[in-house]
Amino acid sequence: MIIDSHMHAGRADALTDSWTTFEDIDISLARMDAYGIDKAVVLPIFHPDFRVANRETAAIVAAHPDRLYGYAKVHQEHDKGRISDLLDEAFGVGDDPGLGLLGLKIHGHPNREMMDALDRHRRPLLADVGGKVRGLRYVAECYPAVPIIVAHMGQFKSNPDAHLNTLWLAARYENVYFDTSSVMEHEWLERAVAEGLVHKMIYGSDGPVCHCGVELERIRALRLSPEDEDMVLCGTISRLLGVAATANIRE
Repeated sequence: MIIDSHMHAGRADALTDSWTTFEDIDISLARMDAYGIDKAVVLPIFHPDFRVANRETAAIVAAHPDRLYGYAKVHQEHDKGRISDLLDEAFGVGDDPGLGLLGLKIHGHPNREMMDALDRHRRPLLADVGGKVRGLRYVAECYPAVPIIVAHMGQFKSNPDAHLNTLWLAARYENVYFDTSSVMEHEWLERAVAEGLVHKMIYGSDGPVCHCGVELERIRALRLSPEDEDMVLCGTISRLLGVAATANIRE
């Protein structure tokens, strides 16, 4: 099985970029079909009201329940004081499944309101920190039961310091992981493998802006063992999300 852990879909209002306007899940599903990618984790795009965006994400997942999982998104300032309520709705409480979402995606660093809710729900955080990786050490120390996935190995562009700090955090903290989406300098993925951190590496594409098939081929170019490749492509993310996955060992 192959799970793309980082894919966007939805509509918003700013009309400045695809990630503030519209990203089409049908484009991503067609690419997934072409490259044998079984499932994907869908994340909301930027939106003025993340309650609306989270509900849209849940509807997209519900339309493709055999292909998609979903994450919620909230904003540190705009949603201040209602983050716990938004995440209760996203993840469900007690017998109420809520929206059935499985994790939280943010831009920037999390605050205590976010982390307390994730700790209570035992859900993972996917954080795009824009290169400012080192501050996540305090999050990892204070919330050891919450898996923290560093998006783009630290930043969506070439940033050796961010990538190096991500590897340092992943090596130091049991609950820190990183995804491979749009890591532009391939040597950083090779370095992660050489440093024994393949168990912290999670395949993601940042589709549809980045092509899920192209990003998949960069994992295959690492020439991992079948067991390690399956861990990167599905095993680790399925464990963090608490979903079933068949680790098909490829010859």
